[in-house]
Amino acid sequence: MRKLPPPTDKPEVVFAACISKVRNPALKQSLISCTQEIIKDSQSFVRHAKRNTLHLISEKNVVGIGVSKEEMEKVYTDRMAKKTAPGRAYYDKLITIPKNGICPLCGHRIVQTLDHHLPKAHHPSLVVSPINLIPACSDCNKSKLNSRPTSPEEEPLHPYFDNIENDRWLYAEVIQDDPVAIRYFIDAPSHWDTIKTARVKNHFELLELSRLYSIQAATELADIKHRLRKLYRSSGSDAVRSQLLDSAESCGQQHLNYWKTAMYHALAQSDWYHNTGVNQ
Repeated sequence: MRKLPPPTDKPEVVFAACISKVRNPALKQSLISCTQEIIKDSQSFVRHAKRNTLHLISEKNVVGIGVSKEEMEKVYTDRMAKKTAPGRAYYDKLITIPKNGICPLCGHRIVQTLDHHLPKAHHPSLVVSPINLIPACSDCNKSKLNSRPTSPEEEPLHPYFDNIENDRWLYAEVIQDDPVAIRYFIDAPSHWDTIKTARVKNHFELLELSRLYSIQAATELADIKHRLRKLYRSSGSDAVRSQLLDSAESCGQQHLNYWKTAMYHALAQSDWYHNTGVNQ
């Protein structure tokens, strides 16, 4: 997961923009009545997110003076997410936060939507709260749909609050087969507590990142095979190892826990790959 700077727009400002063009006077007044609850629940979200206790926030079906969760969901789908919606500027602002448009949840695919960290079907007061909206790829968004954490260990990582980029935790191993394959796994630093370790492992499993990265590694291995085979034949296995270490270092400068970084480290450490795998 990649850390993102938290959005600065206030939830009540975003909500006001979204409902600004509601024509039905009664509906608009009912929606306006939700404002203080939206502010309160957004502030509560921040407090719980900092303590890793978002799972303790109670679910609800009604907001304000009798506004149903279905009506609140429409504020997001019809008045924020649609291209011509009055709140679309805030949607576009959030979706462009990640560097190079890469999904912060998987660190690989392209951002295509906003993910509600706490589902809008169960937390309608947070449907347009920026702190609850994370730019994500469609696959990560779908993978999180049925996630209902009941403990701190089960809580998905939140890019606005969790920072795991400064420690190396993603590793890989070479599967000695033909063709060569790469398996990814988590090896948490010793200074992490058990909750943080469990959350990272849960995030990794929930989004099926091992499978995603292994598939990408297979393509990368095919792309570099010819070049490394030529290097082996001209300069030997030590030259291959040196090239792989350089690639690992280069990728690590981009992201310490990048799937390519882990892959090249694993290849560089595999004597079998230097002498046999590269020639298959």
